[in-house]
Amino acid sequence: MLHLKDLLIERQISIAKTASLEEAVEKMYNNQQGVVVVVEDQFPVGIVTQKDILHLINSAQDMRACIEEIFHFGLLVTINLKRSIEYAVNLLIDNNIKRLIVVDDDGHFLGIVTQDKLVQSMEDESFRVNLLISRFIQDKSELVTLEQNSTIDKAFRVMQHKGIGSVIAVDTGLNPVGILTQRDVIYIASHKIDRTRPIKEVMSAPIICVKEDNAVKDVVDLMVEKKINQVLVLDAKTEEPISTLSIRDITHNLKGRYGDILEKKLKNIKETLNYIGESILEVHKDNDEQVIAWMNEKAVEKFGSRVDKSILTIFDKESWDHIYTQLTKSASCGKFKLNVDESYFEVTCSYHFSHAQETILLILKDISEFEYALLDAKKRSAELEHELKILQGVIDQQNNIVLVTDGKEIILTNKSFYRFFDVQSIEEFEQRYNGLSDTFINHQDFYSPRTKGGNWAEEILTFAEKERVVSIIDFKTMEPKAFTVQLNKLSSDIDHYVVTLTDITEIKLQSQQYYFNATHDALTRIYNRSFYLDKIQNELQKAKRYNSNFSVILFDIDHFKKFNDTYGHLKGDEVLVEVAQTVKQSIRSSDILARWGGEEFIILLPETTLDKAELLAENLRKRVSQIAIEGIGQVTASFGVAQFQPQDSDDTLIQRADEALYDAKSAGRNRVISK
Repeated sequence: MLHLKDLLIERQISIAKTASLEEAVEKMYNNQQGVVVVVEDQFPVGIVTQKDILHLINSAQDMRACIEEIFHFGLLVTINLKRSIEYAVNLLIDNNIKRLIVVDDDGHFLGIVTQDKLVQSMEDESFRVNLLISRFIQDKSELVTLEQNSTIDKAFRVMQHKGIGSVIAVDTGLNPVGILTQRDVIYIASHKIDRTRPIKEVMSAPIICVKEDNAVKDVVDLMVEKKINQVLVLDAKTEEPISTLSIRDITHNLKGRYGDILEKKLKNIKETLNYIGESILEVHKDNDEQVIAWMNEKAVEKFGSRVDKSILTIFDKESWDHIYTQLTKSASCGKFKLNVDESYFEVTCSYHFSHAQETILLILKDISEFEYALLDAKKRSAELEHELKILQGVIDQQNNIVLVTDGKEIILTNKSFYRFFDVQSIEEFEQRYNGLSDTFINHQDFYSPRTKGGNWAEEILTFAEKERVVSIIDFKTMEPKAFTVQLNKLSSDIDHYVVTLTDITEIKLQSQQYYFNATHDALTRIYNRSFYLDKIQNELQKAKRYNSNFSVILFDIDHFKKFNDTYGHLKGDEVLVEVAQTVKQSIRSSDILARWGGEEFIILLPETTLDKAELLAENLRKRVSQIAIEGIGQVTASFGVAQFQPQDSDDTLIQRADEALYDAKSAGRNRVISK
């Protein structure tokens, strides 16, 4: 009688996670299993397959890279060496995997057992029945072929794109002449063969062909004799290629005992159980030990992976003995209450035999919430009531507006709240408003809820502290006030917040004034040179990153000195102000107008090409020439226009605009010139 240890593959099968992909390919080539197991401190932590290698090659991954830098491994299904072969087959089917990672009692890696070996080790009658190859190719996908002179690289990309394990090489007459498989991928990678070479140099040839009406037994004998894994199946009448077939295809699809297990295990039902909210376990008795053979996703999430572990790693022995006794008597156990790690479960279970193997199905419904709900509610209510009494006395002493809320309803507030909103109670406030957030003014400089009726407290916590500022109308003075919002959770109730509104109206106004003064010219009230220099840097970065356009217009007032000399500096200032306001009213809100210095001005035009900038400059020239200021003559200006070029800095762009402005003056002034 065979045991798992008789099927164990150990040679060249494990690799350290610090090893390179190159080393993994070499081991995969040597072991001829299409896989290596990644091991850390003797424990298996992941697997790398020949399919993974194909993907990495097509992604141009550096094969010298370390395995742990490329892969992020998840949970592995392992099996103890002492388990029976029948149990191993169940484990393989239930968890939808192609190979089992075998460990000892301490979880140390010993080797792998493949699907093929497991199935072939069972009763082999299926190979001796009169089955035809046609039985195994009904669901096969379309045959993929490539001309034999196609490159290896192209074949790799086709295999990955189509999700197939092999391609057939054909000659110019479309006759099959060879085959390239995933096993060849490992050979090519391990020998560092140039992937621009044609596939005919590395393919297996000649290709072994069989007909769809050949007996399975004969085909298997042929594959063993020729030491090959795949054959090409031809149409029985036309002898045209219709599919490829591997030993794995045959063993996976054979009817008989293996197919019977697939039917009995109801694999599709188990996949459905992954979507059920309760934890579900299947327990098998193997070698006098009751072990967990399968868990749905909810159970793994709750308890971690316990597959192939004793049921006593979840249940205490006393509880399990009680359940097992009831099961053996009545074949079921309904609604047994169980405590596991301070959680309560309602356990429903059934007991049956499958192929003479004891099988127990357990459904664990988490009822912890219901068990603790009443006690917890009373405790939380008492704590909250106590805190609110203490809090009421404290907050009534505050000049700031202080309140307790869940983000929708106000639970408690102080006297400052009542004074500001001119109400006598929370009930009176709620008659006027739909909540505190209903009083927040919707303005771009202040916070206001994105959605009406939502939890504004939770939403404002997603903002940076400096952005937690609201504006509320003071109905006594009918003036808007600015408040900072500070929120703190009540220690005993995470759903309630203590909110403090601090009046910063004066500070806000002063801050806005300071910012305005720092960024604007004192005389003309347009932006100053410093603000422009900040904005031009942002526009340069955006243009170079996104290949966008922008232009600048540099202009100054013609013969400005005569206004000062003839009419005095006050009239000169009046000219500056009038020109600035005229231009400001004639440009877009997204354009930046700044005083460059003296009588010179500059305009930054985002997303604007040179021809459009020229049109705007000409319009501005006409508007300036129409300015009428009592007591002085006509006002005109000269304009220089330049568009950003990829090699430009702020200096070179301004230099071109300045040269264009100089040319406009030299040409007689009151005109537009671009460069």
